[in-house]
Amino acid sequence: MTLTTKADTPVVTAALTDWMTGYYRLASVLVQQGFSPDSATRHVYSFTEMCYAYARQFSQDYGGDFWHWYTQSDGGFFICPQTEKTYRIEVTSNYYQGEMSAQALGLTVSLYALCVLAESGHDFFIESYHRLRGFALAHPEGMAIAGAID
Repeated sequence: MTLTTKADTPVVTAALTDWMTGYYRLASVLVQQGFSPDSATRHVYSFTEMCYAYARQFSQDYGGDFWHWYTQSDGGFFICPQTEKTYRIEVTSNYYQGEMSAQALGLTVSLYALCVLAESGHDFFIESYHRLRGFALAHPEGMAIAGAID
């Protein structure tokens, strides 16, 4: 499955990637960015665990699930629950309440997790956050995602 959003030129697409392939590909990219293999693995693990935690925090409807891994044509990435469910979302820190698809929830929690990782100051995480934010805001549920993250 390939997703396409229309943003500023060029159009960025996201392709569904096997979970382990996406996980290890991100760890490999982090090693190429200068992280040790152990540190890279810890960062990927932290990213996924933060996504799960934010999903639990933001939605009382989320009770655990298998997740998809997506890689973007511009080098970005995100994960989302493997379901067609719609989730009620409440982000109390910015007064957002609404409903989102599993994919929009995944984009939202991936952005939150990348924001935390970007606070390390490492350019890779900062750039990944901005790539994903651009993709997410061009998503059909971009307004809901923007409301949840801003």
